[in-house]
Amino acid sequence: MNSVIHPNLNADVYRNMTAADRPIVHDKNLQFILIHNEKNAVLGGSNMSDRYWTGSLWYYNDISDFDRTKAFLASKTESGVCDGAYLEQDKFVVSEDSGVLQVLGLVETTDIHSHELQSLGYACLHDNSLLTLSVFQDNTHLVTGGMDYCIKVWDTAELLATHSFSFAHTDIVTSVDVQPKSSSTFVSTSLDCEALIWDIRQSEPAQSILKKDFSLTAASWNYSLDHLIAIGTDNGDVILVDIRKTSDSVLQESKIFSKSVHKVLFNPNPERSEELACCCDDILVQVLDINRNLSSIYENERHIDFVRGLAWYKDELFSCSWDNTVNKHTIHSCNDQ
Repeated sequence: MNSVIHPNLNADVYRNMTAADRPIVHDKNLQFILIHNEKNAVLGGSNMSDRYWTGSLWYYNDISDFDRTKAFLASKTESGVCDGAYLEQDKFVVSEDSGVLQVLGLVETTDIHSHELQSLGYACLHDNSLLTLSVFQDNTHLVTGGMDYCIKVWDTAELLATHSFSFAHTDIVTSVDVQPKSSSTFVSTSLDCEALIWDIRQSEPAQSILKKDFSLTAASWNYSLDHLIAIGTDNGDVILVDIRKTSDSVLQESKIFSKSVHKVLFNPNPERSEELACCCDDILVQVLDINRNLSSIYENERHIDFVRGLAWYKDELFSCSWDNTVNKHTIHSCNDQ
């Protein structure tokens, strides 16, 4: 008869268990999706149903099928993953629940026909979960924000914080996004109901561009019209802001969702810069037209759990969800409607 561990001793068993000893959990809650090109993509997921809230990363050399069994490589992280971004092909950075910022890359092993995902460096300077990050165009610096109310700007080569803004907001930092073609300017949103524009060249780097009566949860800078920023709210609204205006900067505001907006993302194609993808704390994926009063040009409810990640590639939108699936959405041009 097999020995039975007394229930009160279970904690000791788990505490002494190494990462290698832990059973594999296949059902991951997908948090973000990154697509560099058709031969280079990354999925990040967190395990929310096990005793250990760990993370997993899947690297794909073909974006035609995001089945986890079809991944070219996979790797574990010691805590759940929240966000990620490419630094260059085969090299990307992820933020973790533990406050860790980690750079990973595709590395050729001693066997010339073999590759693996390796950690190229990590740092933990945030005092709580690192929720959001964005990389400047030159890829030498990035900005992070998290649950410690802090915003940091990093040197990606050394993983050193070149700027640290303690209590940048008075509540959790929900989103940061860099200005296209800039090496110094970014936007941040927070549960403190305010959105700030930052320019790290200035002695007083932060300037308020939006203040509401409810929390702000997401932001995306338009790739072509760099005076336009889309902001999502806890109230389910999407707001379009023109930063050139010193007062009354809100151009459009519309109630899009019945639940909190989780992510907004402009189409990077200059010819379709009016398209704004959105998701919320629900199963719905929407694409809005900012030239038509934020009217919906696409809706999809194929997911069966919260949609967390969005990525554009060649005018197709990819979404990932806590339901462990990735969906591809073909968006017809607004001019074809």
